[in-house]
Amino acid sequence: MTFLIGCSGWSYSDSYQNGGWVKAFYPDAQTKKLQYYAQFFNTAEMDATFYEKFYMYMTKDTFTAMVRATPDKFQFSIKVPETVTHDKRLDVSKGAMALLDEFLEKISPH
Repeated sequence: MTFLIGCSGWSYSDSYQNGGWVKAFYPDAQTKKLQYYAQFFNTAEMDATFYEKFYMYMTKDTFTAMVRATPDKFQFSIKVPETVTHDKRLDVSKGAMALLDEFLEKISPH
């Protein structure tokens, strides 16, 4: 059995005094967060995809860059957008599957 150990994200850019990981986990603010994180953990959750206000700015290149920044066996747990799960309520008749297909295409590396 293999366990995947990770956190609910990797981009906590504030200083530790403000609830972030800079100077607590990350050596400094210039550290490439995901690449550094992946040296210690083999998975990470990404919930920004759930929120339309963030997801709308993500492209296929966003996800390709994430894959390139991590080792081959690193795995992501990526939340499905709220437009699929909450707005469309996974209802096929309301177009949920078309949106899900778009999401899956976007998150699939080149």
